[in-house]
Amino acid sequence: MTRAAVEVAPGVHVMTSRRYATTSTAVIADGEALVVDPCWDADELAGVADFIRSKGARCAAGLATHLHYDHVLWHPDLGEAPRWSSAWAASQWETDRASLVQPLIGDIPDDLIEFAGRVTAVPDDDLLWRGRDIALHAHDAHARGHLAVEITDAGVLLAGDMLSDVELPYPDADEPDLTSYLTGLDRLAEVVRRSRVLVPGHGTPTYSPIERLDADRRYLDAVLADRPVDDPRLADPDNQEIHARTVEQARATAR
Repeated sequence: MTRAAVEVAPGVHVMTSRRYATTSTAVIADGEALVVDPCWDADELAGVADFIRSKGARCAAGLATHLHYDHVLWHPDLGEAPRWSSAWAASQWETDRASLVQPLIGDIPDDLIEFAGRVTAVPDDDLLWRGRDIALHAHDAHARGHLAVEITDAGVLLAGDMLSDVELPYPDADEPDLTSYLTGLDRLAEVVRRSRVLVPGHGTPTYSPIERLDADRRYLDAVLADRPVDDPRLADPDNQEIHARTVEQARATAR
């Protein structure tokens, strides 16, 4: 990884990729680790496994917050642990693997492509795992079947591709308007309010989660009202493309 693992709460370790500030999180307890969204390049994926071993633990399970290719990666050094995601994400990877895996071809080694997206439906809405009380919150904002992971005993929210300091609100491109995104954001609001730490799928963990929620709501309020947007994230050209599409979805929402 480009940065050493940061322990944002007891037993919750975040590693950040050189690519798009994508985060991998290892939740460790009693010699076992739950790995959420391991990413990106081969050395970084291997680094996640190395870190877990350095803590005297083994990977017991993996969890992908949603179906997008950069969140369903894996490395053989992590072992043959069960890998979970939402029922929707698992079904899409089962039926449409060729399309979903396409962006990875030529980007990461072929042997790692074979590991991508090998997820099954998470067995329950809540995971009581080795003394860590973990609740999953499903919504359809950034992607259908998106999961937010709340580590309730640590007050940590792993938000997936939501509530980022480097990425604007990023509604599903397949949605005609912002209805699903706004509903999903509302669904997460109470979880954000009770969390002490928020870890986005891309960007920097924060100890002020409510500020991320407020920033995204200000942005969306401005877009929905067709007002000029003053948001530092717009300086990124990739975010400008997201913004242009979100403006069109906002106009459809208003109709």
